[in-house]
Amino acid sequence: MNEFYLGDARQGLQRLAEQGRRVQLCYLDPPYLTGRDFGAYCDRFPSDEDYYAMMRAVLQGVYEVLDARGSLFLHIDWRTHARLRLLLEEIFGAEGFRNEIVWCYRSGGRAQTHFSRKHDTLLFFAKSRGAYFDAMQDPLPRAEVRSNHMKRGVDEDGRAYRAIRSGGRLYRYFDDEGVPASDVWTDIPHLHQRDPERTGYPTQKPLRLLERIVRCASREGDVVLDAFAGSGTALEAAFRLGRTFIGMDCAPESLATVQRRLPDAPLRVIRL
Repeated sequence: MNEFYLGDARQGLQRLAEQGRRVQLCYLDPPYLTGRDFGAYCDRFPSDEDYYAMMRAVLQGVYEVLDARGSLFLHIDWRTHARLRLLLEEIFGAEGFRNEIVWCYRSGGRAQTHFSRKHDTLLFFAKSRGAYFDAMQDPLPRAEVRSNHMKRGVDEDGRAYRAIRSGGRLYRYFDDEGVPASDVWTDIPHLHQRDPERTGYPTQKPLRLLERIVRCASREGDVVLDAFAGSGTALEAAFRLGRTFIGMDCAPESLATVQRRLPDAPLRVIRL
């Protein structure tokens, strides 16, 4: 049974820990310390220190409920990236760091006093060296990846390839074989205002982004947690890909959005 905890993520995580629950993957898209009121939720805090105290408690709570082979993806931007990276290293240990993923996108508006900020950062931390991860669960088409001036050819079966000779050997790379993504993601567009995927919930992330994370860092049957569920994108990705999800959010609008997006998902609602 999928679950949604309506209330403070810190309380929800504490309840999971008390019950001895474990999750294999956690994705977090927390407030960004923007100082704005988005209607569905407010991204204002009495001080920066109040924000980081909240995030410390949430990240510590996530660490407690992660399975030994589990991992965390923290989705943030330039405002909080530096301090949250240090906080994660404190909680997970420096050895827990796996990637700093840059998600680049095109959107409107250009800055006049600095280079335009057109990327988010996802910090990928694993709880142990044995944490599950398989980038080939969501490969990129080889034809879209830089070929380094390789020679193009077609084999006897009609398969297109690129070839390079090195050390006296000929290496062939077929166009129809995928390659793992790097830590710079430029192939997933930002959701535009009239995108049919939009739910109306603010700061919604594209489903394709979460599908990559869920596919590569969890397996069918695993439990995926999103403690700032928001528009429910991570929960939909988990459900569509055969995982069980646990969502948490203090906004009733978040729960309503998840229920609209996933009418077929068995869902137990816990009010904190």
